[in-house]
Amino acid sequence: MPSRQRSEAVRLAYAAGALLDERHVWQTPDVLPLEAWKVREIERRAASGESLPRLLTPAEEWFLWRQTAAELTGDLELVARGPLAESLRRASHLAQEFRIALTPSRGAPGSEGRLLLEVQQTVAAPVRELGAVTAAELAPQLPCLGGAAPVMAAGFTQETPSLKALAASRSEHGCVMRMRAPQTDVSTETRGVFAADSLEELERIAAWCRARLASSPEARLLVLAPGSPEARDRLATLIRQSIDPQNAVSGDLAHFKSGSLVAIEGGLPLSRAPVVAHALRALSWLANGSEFADFSGWLCGPFWSTPHTVRARLDLWLRERAPLELQPRELLSELESAPEAIRAVTQPLAAQITQALRELGSGRASPRQWSERFDNTLRALQWPGSRPLDSDEEQTRIRFKELLDDFGQLATVAGSMTRESAVQWLAELAARTAFRPASGDALVTISPQLVDPIVRYDGIWVAGLHADTWPQPAQPDPFLSLDAQISAGVQAATAAGRAAEAQVLMAAWRASTPELVLSAPLRADDVQLAPSPLLQQFAKAAPSTEDAPALWLPMRVRRDGLTEYIEDLTGTPWDVAMRVPSGTRSIELQNLCPFRAYGELRLGSAEMDAPEPGVAADVRGRLLHAALERLWRKLGGSTGLLAQSDESLEALIVACVEEAATQIMGPPRDEERPAVNRRECRRAVRLIRALCDIERKRTPFAVRETELERTLELAGVQLRVRIDRVDALSTGGLAILDYKSGRAIPGDWYSERPSHPQLLAYLAAVGNETRAMATVSVTAREIRFDGVAEEATLLPKVRGVEAGPTDDVDAWSHWQREWRARVEHLAADFVAGRAIVDPRPKACEWCHVVSICRISDASATAVEQNIDD
Repeated sequence: MPSRQRSEAVRLAYAAGALLDERHVWQTPDVLPLEAWKVREIERRAASGESLPRLLTPAEEWFLWRQTAAELTGDLELVARGPLAESLRRASHLAQEFRIALTPSRGAPGSEGRLLLEVQQTVAAPVRELGAVTAAELAPQLPCLGGAAPVMAAGFTQETPSLKALAASRSEHGCVMRMRAPQTDVSTETRGVFAADSLEELERIAAWCRARLASSPEARLLVLAPGSPEARDRLATLIRQSIDPQNAVSGDLAHFKSGSLVAIEGGLPLSRAPVVAHALRALSWLANGSEFADFSGWLCGPFWSTPHTVRARLDLWLRERAPLELQPRELLSELESAPEAIRAVTQPLAAQITQALRELGSGRASPRQWSERFDNTLRALQWPGSRPLDSDEEQTRIRFKELLDDFGQLATVAGSMTRESAVQWLAELAARTAFRPASGDALVTISPQLVDPIVRYDGIWVAGLHADTWPQPAQPDPFLSLDAQISAGVQAATAAGRAAEAQVLMAAWRASTPELVLSAPLRADDVQLAPSPLLQQFAKAAPSTEDAPALWLPMRVRRDGLTEYIEDLTGTPWDVAMRVPSGTRSIELQNLCPFRAYGELRLGSAEMDAPEPGVAADVRGRLLHAALERLWRKLGGSTGLLAQSDESLEALIVACVEEAATQIMGPPRDEERPAVNRRECRRAVRLIRALCDIERKRTPFAVRETELERTLELAGVQLRVRIDRVDALSTGGLAILDYKSGRAIPGDWYSERPSHPQLLAYLAAVGNETRAMATVSVTAREIRFDGVAEEATLLPKVRGVEAGPTDDVDAWSHWQREWRARVEHLAADFVAGRAIVDPRPKACEWCHVVSICRISDASATAVEQNIDD
């Protein structure tokens, strides 16, 4: 057979036929892919005593090509050496299959052909030293390979020179080998289906599968669906939902995991299987360390013996203190100071990591030694955990253990390697190893390739046959001469060869089923497509696209009266006997978006911390606040500020920043802070000095309070407020200042939803003495006051208040009452549990509760306005 997948299909079909004949015991047919058959027969002859060279294993061959390609292209930038090595190896196999000679004359220096020749010659040297050979090279040299038993080749669209030579060699020694030809006298109903787009095509396939299995529950269907793996996954989901929507809706897909309903041939890279990805991530982190995001994904994975809730608490704790890149030794040091609440996980985890590091070791070792160390390391981590594995996971675990053995076999060709290199090679080997757990006899089989089915199915659907893909476009190998490929008869190299291949495959499809459906989408995104010319003869059988049934599961299960339309949402009211959480943060969030306030402060949808480069934004803000608090306590106001010379002021600011850094960042280690912290302190000194230059130009003032705490009663509940600074003005009254070290938001004081509602709450807490209020941006981009005042001269560049509704009304008093009413209204909404999705313009850009938000249910216009206004 040409592939492992078709070999499995033949064995399953034979077993199904035996059961249909009511046989309970039968001899399993001897069905193998061509290369696997060659390897087995060579090993049989070697085991019988015949003197034969050692066969190079697939892993050894891959490693030699991969390493050689990397060495010979080391001076080339932007080269993906893994895919390059695979392409070179495929070209070499193609040349061998079609007897295309590789000579220096076929490639100019620096050309693709010359690179292939150089890599092949370089790979051949160590192979000769080992006394080894590949099965493809040795098989033509052995007379009557396979013995006297008859051999049949099936599923090949072209009889290559290599196959012809194999058949001739067997024939010379009286051994039979024949090519299976598809039947021609078959009665097949063939029709074409033209779908509006790819999604509708998938829905039609699912509807067809449902109809065929409804009429014949024992039917076996084959869907040939080339294209992206994501499209095939979606098709499999649509088929499951279409055939058994009740279990799909309830989430009870346990009987689907075994593949009894739908199976996708080919599988995925072994490295993408969750249980293997967990193991590879563990080895990579232990060997090299990793970014915290990768470590967090590993820590929160399911393949542990420690409960996930405890590991989640550890993850949240580490997010507040771990560096951007986390090394194992650094983690062990952090775990020693873990709080009591998570000691239940930190102590056994530290013990596991310590033992794993001991098992992994360091230095250089052979692949066989690294394979054993990797196995012992994973055992020390208790991989794959205490949770019982399902059938697919257990098969995947076993395949990974086999992969470790394959990696160990590289010892003969790789020599010794470092720990980091060993982990890298293992991960790359896992990424190129495709694997799919055994699924048994599935009702619907989805294949990613356009191939000869070989066995009969009750129905076959071939998808994606538009003019650009069927016949398949010519794809000559770029590493082999085009003339040589044409002379050798490589079908994929020419349009004529592809056309002949298409005719052979269509004949094979018709011979393999009583019902054949050929479909093509008429549009892909904004591109209009034409059906393949080979489908024109079936166009009259294509049904109208207007009668296609709805396959989207929500549309199928929808019933009148079951859809709830929510115009406004009110959650659970706040208990007025309790203080409102987060102080004025509740007012600020309610103003930004009521749903965000409810989600963050009532449902606990808080943003998780994450390590970031440099100093975290909250640490930067706290450092500035603490340093400014100390500075103004010592200066007392404008009089103290003006009394300082430039040098003494600089020294005072440096001292205040240093005191604040000790409080926020902790005392310096070894009499000096880390470079990143020293840089942040210098930045704080520079910004505070620039702010002092502006403050010197103000009208006289005295700093009455810093970090003033008050309790404010609004809407029957109490809020705790903390005001950065309150100044007493020389003209009388107070000014409220709120430091901002992050993104500046322009002041909007007169709309129904003002931009700084926390300042309005501070105004209500301080009382009628206030004559001005402003945010003070202290950032590298700008140092400025932004606010509103009774008069324009009270604060730097702060405008006076707008006029009241009439000339005889004091404007400042009027707006104080209005602002008090607005924060009262926001507090009342929060207390009442009002949680409507109603964000201020651009509020969604900085929101983290999107996972539970219903903003996407709003109209497109509303969403666009929120983002673009």
